[in-house]
Amino acid sequence: MRKLLLFSFSAALLMAVLFPSCSREVENKSAVVVPDDNKDKSIENLDSVSMPDSLDTEKDSIAHKTDTIEYVNPQFLSFSFKSADNPDKLKEDIECKIVGDSIVECWLSGIQTNKKLIPSFTFNGDGVFIDSIEIKSGITKCNFKRPLTFKVVSGNKYRNYSIYVHAYTGIPIIWIRTEGSKEIISKSSYLKASFRLVEDVVTRSPGDIVEADVQIKGRGNTTWGHRMPKKSYRLKFFEKQSLLSEPKDKSWVLLANYIDNTMLRNQVASFLGLISNLDYTPKFHFVELILNGKYNGTYQLGDKIKISKHRVNVGDDGFLLEIDARANDGDISFKANHLKSAIVIKDPDVEKDDSNYVYVRDYVLKAEEALFSDHFKDPDTGWQKYMDIDSFVDWYLINEIAKNNDAHLYASCFMNLQRGGKLKMGPIWDFDLAFGNTSMNHTDEPEGLWVGKSTWYSRLLKDPVFKAKVRERFSYFYSKRDNIMKEIDENASYLRYSVKENNDKWGRLSSSDAWKAYQKEVNALKDWITARLDWLNTEFQ
Repeated sequence: MRKLLLFSFSAALLMAVLFPSCSREVENKSAVVVPDDNKDKSIENLDSVSMPDSLDTEKDSIAHKTDTIEYVNPQFLSFSFKSADNPDKLKEDIECKIVGDSIVECWLSGIQTNKKLIPSFTFNGDGVFIDSIEIKSGITKCNFKRPLTFKVVSGNKYRNYSIYVHAYTGIPIIWIRTEGSKEIISKSSYLKASFRLVEDVVTRSPGDIVEADVQIKGRGNTTWGHRMPKKSYRLKFFEKQSLLSEPKDKSWVLLANYIDNTMLRNQVASFLGLISNLDYTPKFHFVELILNGKYNGTYQLGDKIKISKHRVNVGDDGFLLEIDARANDGDISFKANHLKSAIVIKDPDVEKDDSNYVYVRDYVLKAEEALFSDHFKDPDTGWQKYMDIDSFVDWYLINEIAKNNDAHLYASCFMNLQRGGKLKMGPIWDFDLAFGNTSMNHTDEPEGLWVGKSTWYSRLLKDPVFKAKVRERFSYFYSKRDNIMKEIDENASYLRYSVKENNDKWGRLSSSDAWKAYQKEVNALKDWITARLDWLNTEFQ
């Protein structure tokens, strides 16, 4: 029986050599890999595997393998791309990393749009295959545009490896490895990790390298609550760090933008915030994330919202609040009479009914009482006594322009209060379900007010003073529409190569032409914003 199995295996090898289909390019074909494995019938997205005509396998030696094959553990020992084998693609040798017993991760230096490369590798076993084609180290050219599955065979044993070949995309790269390479599965418990950020000197960064110890955990309601595969994360350093030229801080976030195919909506909102009258708007930078040795896609690295000198600057005794329908029992919060969602005290840490809690709760309730009083338009006794008109107007307009689903005073609606000052709206946050990106509550339609129909804002819009300020400030934002489009175009161009890599990982766009599909998404975003601004311009006349 053993000789029969070995003879069958050798015959399969011989057939792979004799028939020309094994040496021509294969595009999106499915074939059985030797030895036969019913659980792994096909390799998706295999664009091409080719062998030079000069390659002549010694058929007689294959036949003699029936007597000489030893049953060793099949595995890759090394995997690389040599510049000598790929002179038109590589200026230097690329050493790949074998992750566990099933993955090989490779990063090419420089942006590569064509990934037809000749790999070099060493292994334990008798051969390496894709379908019925034997892959020869230093000889066989493969198209690594999509992940390929290489099968290392030893006798009647085999092991599959997924080969991922990524290209540096021209944006900064972050490497994070958790202690023991543990998977991040919690939004509440941190894991210790190492952190390395390499900035790119040819794009938007000064070329610095930041290396530090960090803690990491999950964050975000949508990505974790709906079990989306690409997760967002929160970072907490042991020492303050300046990342991508931003002010030093210990707390940062990595936004996945999984449901936003443009990956631009949070960036557009941030741009609007930065040109507004809001005291502070979080800044974001696009990065590539390599997590525990595996490419995890394109992210936005940015500020975590917190009280600090360079973020929400309300002094040592001020408050950061969030209107949040998702508040849980662990949050310190209170209820307002005209809001369905709870108001959570995010910063500082307080105890229920302590002096800080009572101060901020009573202030907000007095402000709301004045807003809904009969004298609410009176500048001395109405809402203006307690609420800052500039921040309430600009926060409203940015969210109304975006028609942000959560900004109906439902969730992610931040406010801040400095002792001795007035209640302010801001900072703005969470726009992946904005700018027409969800049909919930008809917020995908560019027509119609949305945030203006919420309880507080519908009341504020009944005051001619507030409405006049809205008209004035909307005219300002409307005059910036060319700047908004320029911001979108510049960021889309900046992400040109990242889009392809991110799509190879997560498959959110067309697999045939990711860049063309991405441009379609970006154009749809621009068209929606244009239509939205034009409708609001008529509405606020």
